[in-house]
Amino acid sequence: MKWTISSVKPPYGVAALRAIHAIQEAGWTQAQLQSSLMGASARVRVAVDSDSDLIEGANAMAPDILGFVLARRIADSLEIDLVAVTPSKRRLGIGRSLLSRLIEAESRSGLGEARLELASSNDPARALYQGLGFVVVGKRKRYYPDGDDALLLSRRNVSEIP
Repeated sequence: MKWTISSVKPPYGVAALRAIHAIQEAGWTQAQLQSSLMGASARVRVAVDSDSDLIEGANAMAPDILGFVLARRIADSLEIDLVAVTPSKRRLGIGRSLLSRLIEAESRSGLGEARLELASSNDPARALYQGLGFVVVGKRKRYYPDGDDALLLSRRNVSEIP
């Protein structure tokens, strides 16, 4: 399978927003996603099936979005808020490609650190992030509604892609 990583900027079509919302499992509503996507600090990358076209704008058609990463740039820091890959397309390197491309692009404009949090029970995501050079720098005990802890991860050497 081949895919293309694209940077996406507002305005987002309703169909593209629905496609992104459909593959995330973090419980974000469409309104929350739209609000995050529209922020001036938003950084979004999507992986689109190479046989599909991403058409932006108010009348966008739903592309075959395989995955996405949503982050915010705050000064010299990148806060990674959400990474999702269509369940049937996981373990193909899509998530790694999305994160690598985003961090690489942001490092060219003075990025000093990338940060994120994840549930301590999410072993596949933890392995992905650690494979990209992220290290655990903290923990929020019983942070999630199910009582799971949140692990805080950081990567400071952003110009070096492992």
